Amino acid sequence: MQNNFLRPIVLLLLLIPYSKGQAQENLQELFYTGSYASVIREATQSMATGDTSLTTYNMKALSEAQLGQTGNAIITLQRALEYHPDEPRIRRMLAGQYNLAGDYVKARENFLLLVRSDSADISSWLKLAEIASFRQRYGEAINALEQALVRDTLNLEGLMMMGELLNRNNNSETATFYEKALRLYPDNQKAAFALGNWYIQAKRADKAIPVCEHMLQLDSTSIKFNKLMGYAQYKAGKPFPAIQHFGRAVELGDSTEFTFKFMGICQYLSASFPEAIESLRFASEKDSMDAEIFFFLGACLATTHEKKEAMNQLDKSLKLMQPDPTVASRIYSEQGNIKRLEEDYEHAYALYGKAWETDTTNIMALYFMASIQDNSLHHSEQALVDYQRFIDQLDLNPPAREGNSQVPSIRAIVEDRITSLKEELFFLDQD
Repeated sequence: MQNNFLRPIVLLLLLIPYSKGQAQENLQELFYTGSYASVIREATQSMATGDTSLTTYNMKALSEAQLGQTGNAIITLQRALEYHPDEPRIRRMLAGQYNLAGDYVKARENFLLLVRSDSADISSWLKLAEIASFRQRYGEAINALEQALVRDTLNLEGLMMMGELLNRNNNSETATFYEKALRLYPDNQKAAFALGNWYIQAKRADKAIPVCEHMLQLDSTSIKFNKLMGYAQYKAGKPFPAIQHFGRAVELGDSTEFTFKFMGICQYLSASFPEAIESLRFASEKDSMDAEIFFFLGACLATTHEKKEAMNQLDKSLKLMQPDPTVASRIYSEQGNIKRLEEDYEHAYALYGKAWETDTTNIMALYFMASIQDNSLHHSEQALVDYQRFIDQLDLNPPAREGNSQVPSIRAIVEDRITSLKEELFFLDQD
């Protein structure tokens, strides 16, 4: 009898819904165990019965975000703001979801509302900078970053973003922010790579070397910093150590065109021509549109018996680019060198002529033209004309101090040869 009396009471208790607190605790427990679909289902049911609590909406939106349901999360958060308009957590999450959905106008509107209500909201200032940068409003992005960095001078993300923005706009202050980031966080690889790369681009490669050295002391197996070190050494005019670092990157598994290209160029500069040919051939297989690779490959092959192949590679480099006159002239000169070594003097002379026509600052092309006429073709009169052109152009355009150091001594040889040729031609006329 007693059991029959209690049964309806027990059934009634079982039918009583959870209290709001219990329901919210249940949602949180489901969320933290990764049961996002269950959170969404139970939160939706609870909201249908009139539940407008912040926790319920927050848990539902967080679960939708976790499942990549960005559109649903936005709808949930919009409704949550109707009940909790002054809740920054909901506003921040809504702005983030708009940003994730690529709706940068609405994302910006919400992040602006956040910084207007709390100017110390660093994360929102950084998001505003990110959005402005994407929209190519660089002045607006810099202003947002300045606001963030005034309030948090040690913020690594802000320092890096400011450096990237200034670098994109070729601002000389770029290094200031990268240097500060690395000074504050000396083991940060992102800051070190950005600063080292900037030094190289700014033609201060020597300053990139110690940055790379420090990072390689921390991790000698870093492919990224071995490559950067190799490139810095190459740009600093140190091809031998550059080869070692590029080689180390290859040992570690790197097979990029960049590494083999610049390792090959450094091997060429070190007169290691067989190794350079191997590296540059590999690079050319990776990128068949890089004119620089074919130029150096051709220059290397010119030192071997494969002169025809060298000419083909140099021709490829010309076809792949529309080079500035200095580069084109150098290529024609290299081809002239090949034909001169093959004793195809007429062809060599024509190529040196192209080198001179393409770039009239390439005075050495005139010298080789004269030398061919004089020593190979034995055309004394034409040699005399070309030698005199060499001297005349030398007077008009004296070589810069950093230019070809051979030119002054060659001038003396040419002047002596002009005198000798004039005497020879005089006596020939006498006969």
